[in-house]
Amino acid sequence: MDYMAHYEKSPRLWSQGLHAHDYYEIFIHLEGGRNYCVDDRIYELKPNQLLIIPPLHMHGLVCDRDLVDYERCYLYLSPEMIQKCDIDKMNLSGILDSSVKKNKTLSDLSESDAELCKKILRNIEQQTNSSSSKESKLQSNFELYINIFRVLQIVCNNLSSGETIAPQKTTETQIVKILHYINEHFTQNISVESISKEFHISESSLSHRFRAYVNKSVYEYILYKRIILAKELMYSNLSLTEIAYKCGFSDYSNFLRVFTKQTGISPKQYRDIQ
Repeated sequence: MDYMAHYEKSPRLWSQGLHAHDYYEIFIHLEGGRNYCVDDRIYELKPNQLLIIPPLHMHGLVCDRDLVDYERCYLYLSPEMIQKCDIDKMNLSGILDSSVKKNKTLSDLSESDAELCKKILRNIEQQTNSSSSKESKLQSNFELYINIFRVLQIVCNNLSSGETIAPQKTTETQIVKILHYINEHFTQNISVESISKEFHISESSLSHRFRAYVNKSVYEYILYKRIILAKELMYSNLSLTEIAYKCGFSDYSNFLRVFTKQTGISPKQYRDIQ
């Protein structure tokens, strides 16, 4: 899949926790959300905001329960699709990646730009789901690229002129620190026991508060981070066994089991399709 667009307004929704994927995500928050996490930075959502998330970054709603009229739309673009759109060496992937490195992950959109993005992304979603003849398919693909370019134009204009929105302080400061700690040490031999000792918190309290915040257990989150790193290392010349050890697995068979469970395919199959 090179791209996917989606629009949705949920009358009621619970947080689904943090996740990551292999695509660039252009996320437009229209209304109804409250707090959003990118890696271990927390942002307070307001209407009409643009969120840029490069591949393999943990992100998602946090500490949100029973959202009302949560309205958003998004565009997934694969790195290959970004390259196809990268006319005259504009370095689109570099622009999107640097937005995160500079903490320019979340920024305000004008109401007109937000409504335009919503309209365009709904059009892309409809185009993708429609069946058409070979001739009309060619025209549809042409319109598709025009629509994607229109969204990218809004994004690039906003990144070059918009103001950075700083992460917010949160009442769950300790959990954010724990997230940061895990992000720095997940390739090492860490566990609920060692983390609880590091932060002087009981194992039961750590497990309960972490799952409530991230919607994953500590162990699940550590494994998730390891597989994200493994996907990045697939582009290197390292052997699969070397990748397993670099990601914190004690042996290849354990790596194979976890990778296959999370992705649905083996590490070798994943590397072969890259």
